[in-house]
Amino acid sequence: MNDSGIKIEVHLIQNFAPSNLNRDDTGQPKSATFGGFRRARVSSQCGKRAAREWWRGQGGVTVGDRTKRLQQIIGDELDKDQEFTEKVPDVEDRKTGIRLFTTAYYAAADNQKPENTNVLIFIGPEEIAVCARVIKDIWDSEVRDKKELKARKEIQDQIKAAQVSADIALFGRMLAEQPGRNTDGACQVAHPISTHKVDMEMDFYTAVDDLKPTDETGAEMMGVVGFNSACYYRYGLVDRDQLARNLARKVARKNGQWVEPLSTEDYKEADTVIKAFLEAMVYAIPTGKQNSFAAQNLPSFGLFVRRQGGIPISLANAFAKPVRPTKQDDDLIGLSVDRLTEHWDALKEVYGEQGVQAKACFHVQQEGHLNGLSGSDKKTVADAIDVVMEVKP
Repeated sequence: MNDSGIKIEVHLIQNFAPSNLNRDDTGQPKSATFGGFRRARVSSQCGKRAAREWWRGQGGVTVGDRTKRLQQIIGDELDKDQEFTEKVPDVEDRKTGIRLFTTAYYAAADNQKPENTNVLIFIGPEEIAVCARVIKDIWDSEVRDKKELKARKEIQDQIKAAQVSADIALFGRMLAEQPGRNTDGACQVAHPISTHKVDMEMDFYTAVDDLKPTDETGAEMMGVVGFNSACYYRYGLVDRDQLARNLARKVARKNGQWVEPLSTEDYKEADTVIKAFLEAMVYAIPTGKQNSFAAQNLPSFGLFVRRQGGIPISLANAFAKPVRPTKQDDDLIGLSVDRLTEHWDALKEVYGEQGVQAKACFHVQQEGHLNGLSGSDKKTVADAIDVVMEVKP
């Protein structure tokens, strides 16, 4: 079977109670204009971070760190080697050597906090292990008593060959000072937008001193916080080939062609990460202001699509005209699901299947709104994921 050219999409309708999931620079919920109307919005970066944190708790796939504290985490890895710490007992000597290494192979130290890099570095655990091993190998010949290191290609190649974490393979990374080690993301995540127009609301709050005498009145603190309540359309897409190449480090090209072919094992590893991505899209919820609003609301509808060939299609234009409750039907969630599935049917009629191999949906009490997707109802999230992840001979 030809496994190449497969892309997997996820489409979600998710209604949140009053919340401020993702704030702008003024502290208010993010928004956007779409179809001529203001919509609630959550940035894609917010969703990706929620997914990464969900993976940390769930396990199953590797998760990297985006940090300026690269020297610290390499140092922590070196501290695990008792032989090395006995060989270089002075902590400050080790810190200096690590700083020389990170400056040469990643980024310069921060002028104000030299224990940090001057930019955020996205790095996985396997790469940290490689860095620690290299430092130990070259300590006597290149690091000890030196004031500067010059990067060597063979060491850069060792770092480049390290297994990237699942989140780096999916979302990509850019190292401005080391462009040869950039990773092209295998995943696209749209900014979730509300299916309807929204108005900003403000919560005026106060705090009272618990020990204030009873004859005194008034609050000791007061303020306002913005919030909204919105039903979002969410969309994400994974390029299975690119993900498999990122994970297997088979990303070299020559004359515009891939140098190495992908194997069955490469695709198997990619499928593990794709499954984790689909689960995170469903279950990972942004943490913004959750202590104040507790908007822990799972999707009401989800559609997974597996395509081979054709083109991926966002269904956002289903909501270019905002959904509006009516006297006959005031169920905003149901109306949004109905609009989405109608739009799916309309696109299929005009453009055909566009390479659809499999599709599966799940929902919560939306039986009457599935339209042409009613035959793809798999009831549960797990069963729907299994349908699009299955590779048929």
